[in-house]
Amino acid sequence: MDFSKETILIVDDSRFQRTVIKELFSEHFNLLEASSGGECMRIIQENTSEIDLVLLDLVMPGIDGFEVLRRRQSMQEFLDIPVIVLTTSDSHTIQANAYELGANDFLTKPIDENTAL
Repeated sequence: MDFSKETILIVDDSRFQRTVIKELFSEHFNLLEASSGGECMRIIQENTSEIDLVLLDLVMPGIDGFEVLRRRQSMQEFLDIPVIVLTTSDSHTIQANAYELGANDFLTKPIDENTAL
């Protein structure tokens, strides 16, 4: 891991989406991956001090992004890490719910390299 770069945890159940995000960000950031909300929570607990940002998909089977945001509220170490939510929806209700749960910002999928960096 290049300690001169910040680390992003990509949380998305789609391998394709994670690959696209990795291609966009790998030059500028260290990247960790989680394919589920549960895996995200485990990685956060094990690597809190190394993670600078979480890119979090909202729609995943099992523990979804909303539940990750709920659980984050009781984890001080996770509260200190900004979370940008990934979504295919431009629904104001979904965005409002995620903001209420502590999301810091949104990126709409598919991610556009010009707006993401």
